[in-house]
Amino acid sequence: MQAAIPNASAAVAQPTMRVLRVALVLQVLLGLLWGVSMLFFASTIVLGEASGGHIEKIALEGGAHFMLVFGAILVWRWPQEGRLALMMMIFLNALWAVTDVVYIPLFNLTAIDFAVKLGVNALLAIILFAGGRTAKIV
Repeated sequence: MQAAIPNASAAVAQPTMRVLRVALVLQVLLGLLWGVSMLFFASTIVLGEASGGHIEKIALEGGAHFMLVFGAILVWRWPQEGRLALMMMIFLNALWAVTDVVYIPLFNLTAIDFAVKLGVNALLAIILFAGGRTAKIV
């Protein structure tokens, strides 16, 4: 009986996925952190605006973070088939970063949370894109 020979293309493909996998793990961890906090603690983080509409918007953003977590899981499990999910994740992280770049100075937002969110979303978009390019998915 012959020993199974590992697939050479799988061995080559694994190191190319390293950057993307790091980005996906970050997306899952941060997505869960932000998703749980925004979805379940929206009334606590309303920033002084306690209207139902504002609470609902924060909760919807929490739901979007959970969708990013789901997208990261799909890309991890099925990288080639998850190409469109990866593109959506890159787009949403970049969109949030651009929105923060506009809104932070426009509304004179000074809390450190806003700058951290801007940095993290920009970094996630860049790493997801770079990892996707390295893995030849994007």
